[in-house]
Amino acid sequence: MKGDKQKAVTRFALSQRIEHVLLIVSFSMLCLTGLPQKFAYTGWGQGLLIFFGGIDTARVIHHIFAAMFLFEGVYHAGVIAFELAFARRKSLGMVPGLKDVKDGLASVAYLAGIKAEAPRYDRFDFKQKIEYWAMIWGTFTMGITGTILLFPEVTTRVLPGILVPVSKVVHGYEAILAFLAIITWHFYNAHLAAGVFPLDTSIFTGRISLERMKEEHPLEYERLVREGKIAPNGAAKHS
Repeated sequence: MKGDKQKAVTRFALSQRIEHVLLIVSFSMLCLTGLPQKFAYTGWGQGLLIFFGGIDTARVIHHIFAAMFLFEGVYHAGVIAFELAFARRKSLGMVPGLKDVKDGLASVAYLAGIKAEAPRYDRFDFKQKIEYWAMIWGTFTMGITGTILLFPEVTTRVLPGILVPVSKVVHGYEAILAFLAIITWHFYNAHLAAGVFPLDTSIFTGRISLERMKEEHPLEYERLVREGKIAPNGAAKHS
């Protein structure tokens, strides 16, 4: 086991790690500049708006990082399209299926002590897929509603005016939902869960220990061994 801890395999490519950094920066700044606008009547909201130079400056900063956030989303969509054309299985790894439903139920049964063994996962488990698709939905929702709020006059030339106040409500509550999801669900899985506390560094280094892969992603490990990408002794054959 000690040898397995020292061995590592590639889990995330450099481009994926860069995407993650862009997502962290843009999402954090959007929360810091957007939520104070929604709660400008509170002390902490007013304090943050003053820190960013007032509400007008906060809005400009918010729009800049919104552009970064949407750019990252468009880039990610382009990567997915490319992989669907040239590396189909890799892209479809995040598509949920019946196994994920069974794994979710099996996980609950395992945690409740009903089942003796935890479900065996492939490259991504059902929790990661839920978080991924929640982010996709949130990006789409925030992008559409944010664009409507940024260009209300253009929007109302072709669409009903009611969409502007509706977008304001949806944009605000979706922002709260996304913020709460990050500080609860994502923070737990990335910082507090067993095996990663105090920080899961794999998304930054791109590497994961062989021991962790065997424990958390046994089906992926077995597949990579069958494909000859990892030797049975754990030596990685790919970068």
